[in-house]
Amino acid sequence: MKIRFFLISLITTIVSYGQTSLLAGDLVVTSLIADGNDRFEFIPLVDLSVGTVIYFTETGWNATTNSWRKDDLTEGVVQYTAPTAITRGTVISIEEDAISNGQINLPSDGSVSISNFGNSFWLSTSGDQIIAFQGTPPPGWDGSGTNPFPAPNFIFAITSHSTAWHDATSTNITAIPSGLTNGLTAVAAGSAEGSSNEYDNIYYDADTNPLTGKTKTEILALVGNVANWIGNDTEPTAWKISNFSLSSNQFANSEFSVVPNPVQNGFLKIQSQVSGLKSINVFDLNGRAVLSTQLEFEVLDVSSLDRGLYLLNIKVNESAITKKIFVK
Repeated sequence: MKIRFFLISLITTIVSYGQTSLLAGDLVVTSLIADGNDRFEFIPLVDLSVGTVIYFTETGWNATTNSWRKDDLTEGVVQYTAPTAITRGTVISIEEDAISNGQINLPSDGSVSISNFGNSFWLSTSGDQIIAFQGTPPPGWDGSGTNPFPAPNFIFAITSHSTAWHDATSTNITAIPSGLTNGLTAVAAGSAEGSSNEYDNIYYDADTNPLTGKTKTEILALVGNVANWIGNDTEPTAWKISNFSLSSNQFANSEFSVVPNPVQNGFLKIQSQVSGLKSINVFDLNGRAVLSTQLEFEVLDVSSLDRGLYLLNIKVNESAITKKIFVK
């Protein structure tokens, strides 16, 4: 039985100030089950604010054209909206009813809807993919035309079609999406490297390689390693992962000072009690990266940014913190 989600009313996502803007590797997708009732699981590796929207599509990516297959999302999109604040390490299972085709039983909190950015979501036993991303359709987009998400921010991807990535020339194939890294934020877990060496089902082997107590960096290394995945062509029984606690990898607010805020002269001073090279990413409220750099000292030049509110993400080694900044 396959998930067939037909067009419902247009759902336009309004990104609120509370939404968590995610980076590549801020969540992992840990399964793709196409036999029986279609299922997959994902795990945020950072805390999610209430209202955070994440999209999951089975539409493939074409690296040659740097776009979705056919420049659209007609293979379907699952939209997840965090119903409450979600703690990192929470395993979220999206499962179809075994009898009623297209009915979602899990999660049961109303956090999943099917947008008409695509026609249906239907995992194939001839190989398929799940790509997690955030993004915003163009203003005034009415559901017609192509490319509803012209600038997707990719977070994680898996494919059951091959152990290699191939441009999306059919519904079963995908290239590695832009900004993702094979073996870290993208997993190709087919049976061999050909373009049709597929498994019906793939899932991370958490029994052999448990995730509890690991840091975010360690989890990405484990989940990104295709050797830690199981693939088969019969419906599996032991594919689920239990909720777990991550090792602390978040800085306290007191460990970083960002001044002045609001920014008035185009420069921020980032003072830190933590030593090391700072990886800086600045996002607008649509989740688009507008500035990325490595910062060895304290001063960050944001003079290229327009007036407005932004999210400043600071990473040092395995730890990170996100702060809101306002540029005048």
